[in-house]
Amino acid sequence: MKTIATISTPVGRGAIAIIRMSGDKALEIASSIFTCKKLASFKDAQPNYMYYGSIDVGVFKDNILAVYFKAPHSYTGEDIVEFQCHGGMRLIDEVLKACLRQGCEIADKGEFTKRAFLNGKIALSDAEGIIDMINSESVASLNASYRLSTGDIAKQILALQNTLLDCISELEASLDYPEEMEEEAKSNANKTTDDLITHLEKLNSTAKVGGYIRQGISVAIVGQANVGKSSLLNAFIGKDRAIVTNIAGTTRDSLEEYVEVNGVMLKLIDTAGIRETGDIVEALGVERSIQVAKGSDIVLFVTEAGRQLNEYENNLIKSFDSNNKVLLVINKCDTAQDNRKGIKISAKNNVGIDQLKKQIINTFIDSSVDTNGNIITNERHAQAIRQAISSLKSAKLSYSSLPTECSLIDLREAYFTLGVITGNTASEDIINTIFSKFCLGK
Repeated sequence: MKTIATISTPVGRGAIAIIRMSGDKALEIASSIFTCKKLASFKDAQPNYMYYGSIDVGVFKDNILAVYFKAPHSYTGEDIVEFQCHGGMRLIDEVLKACLRQGCEIADKGEFTKRAFLNGKIALSDAEGIIDMINSESVASLNASYRLSTGDIAKQILALQNTLLDCISELEASLDYPEEMEEEAKSNANKTTDDLITHLEKLNSTAKVGGYIRQGISVAIVGQANVGKSSLLNAFIGKDRAIVTNIAGTTRDSLEEYVEVNGVMLKLIDTAGIRETGDIVEALGVERSIQVAKGSDIVLFVTEAGRQLNEYENNLIKSFDSNNKVLLVINKCDTAQDNRKGIKISAKNNVGIDQLKKQIINTFIDSSVDTNGNIITNERHAQAIRQAISSLKSAKLSYSSLPTECSLIDLREAYFTLGVITGNTASEDIINTIFSKFCLGK
């Protein structure tokens, strides 16, 4: 297999830049351009030790650090050499060019991690955990991605696959001795199928929460003009992001900010005040506010304490479909009494904001789900689990009324579907699609 190389750190000026090589010729190529006083040749380098030396790329020299990871005990399972250079743009470009001149080929996106998968170092789901960690924007997402990247999900799925494989093998053996084995094999298969369905449904129950942990929760702040929507946004993020005035219609377009609450990212969207207006620009803002609200996970419908919702507001709340959750937020609770059910706050004085944040999180993050355990955060995995459950339920129905061959079709389908998660039955198209999402050098 070709030896690959690329820059593994973001392009630009910085203290350090890393150039990574992987393949059979990595050590040989590194030795041709890097020298160290402690070694007659870098080919004699001890694995996993950092060496200080000089790199000569023809047009210039530099003092750098180099480390060698010997196959199979490396990230890719192949020989790897990494150079740590000064982070100048031209400098690292010339080092990479030198590696290419000596016989390396430029790496594709995610090719290092793809090689790790192909060489059996990681499962496909582990690789997805790695890219999720890179893209994570919240602590909860980082933790879930880490568990995925370290193989927790893969180990669980592989264990279920092995159980399923034993069940399939016993049923296949019973086909040769139907009178002696078939009844017992079907009885055992029925119990095994029940256990598998229970395990998979427990995993599947975490998928919805996992989606919010991975992608965050979109929160639309909606209400009539001057009820305190922009003040609420500012209170959420702890700074004056939105303009606050007594003039109706100050906010004419959606304004987005992000805040992390209990490790979960909230995408806050401050919308234009909803009211009838003759101003064309403001009217467009009102219409956009309604569409933003309908596309969000939750709507904070803001009103003032002591003022009942009018018919227009009530009809607007009713217009949200079943996918929208609506919380009535009663602002300016320090200025008037209000006995309605809702979250009472004073955005101006930061009263009730923490309670509101907690209510948003509790609406989506089921307290019965152990967020420190294995959670399905990847929709591809969730779809595979749901499909496997469906196949297992179909097999269970067939045990008592259909030939064993029919049950085996469903059981094999379940096995194949679960293998798409770990990668042991994934198609080349799926594999290529996943690794195309990686950045260069990973």
